[in-house]
Amino acid sequence: MKGLLLKEWALYKSWLFVSTLMGIGAVLILPLILERYLLTSVSIYEMRIILLFFMLGISMINCVTQFRTSLHADYLKKDMWLHNSHKMYTLIGVKFLFSIVIYLVGNVIITTAGIYFLSEILVGSLLQLFVLQLLFLIFLLFAGVLVNIGWLFVWTLYLEGKYWIGKFSLITTVAISFLLVSLLSKLLSFLPLEKVLYQGEISLNFIEEHLPTFTTSDFNLDLGSVYIIEELLSWIIFVLLFWGICKWLERVVTR
Repeated sequence: MKGLLLKEWALYKSWLFVSTLMGIGAVLILPLILERYLLTSVSIYEMRIILLFFMLGISMINCVTQFRTSLHADYLKKDMWLHNSHKMYTLIGVKFLFSIVIYLVGNVIITTAGIYFLSEILVGSLLQLFVLQLLFLIFLLFAGVLVNIGWLFVWTLYLEGKYWIGKFSLITTVAISFLLVSLLSKLLSFLPLEKVLYQGEISLNFIEEHLPTFTTSDFNLDLGSVYIIEELLSWIIFVLLFWGICKWLERVVTR
């Protein structure tokens, strides 16, 4: 396991450095350039907020792209997968873990830079700023895991289709993916899941007292509540989906 992680680090550490530098540069330098050379009514702090979220989005794309690049590189060298002592879910899990870790590290640096450069419009103690950043990172972690699992499914579906229908696999994969998303959203809205999922409510209102305030707006963050059953079920589904897709990919690779 450690050797696999070190291999990923040796091959793809540059992804972390480049994305982090781009994020800090965008949040720090771009607003100054835009304010100086463009006639706009948007303040430099609003620009930094927009660019902060933009770079977090770029960080997500970078995470998925790095995960895809690592998977594809090994897929082209099938002997590494076929004659390896590790299980398929271990090989893919290391790549998955590495992409999520560098994604989070990059986001820690980007959000730290963003909060620092927005400190003049954020009123709060260091603890309140840390709580705000922690909430960001928890949400980004959940989103990163969901998107990477989604990408792993789409990539495996594409490889399966490529075996059966060749060059038409890409179009078929896109169509099936959109169809599944549509059907899943309709299924979730149809099934009465509220009574099952909304159990073990934990109100997050107490956290709102420990968040900083914005001096430029009346924006208040409403955290609502989390439900223990819903959260546990979500992570169990993530694990089962990941395991199932890995078994499917193993069959595709070893075919």
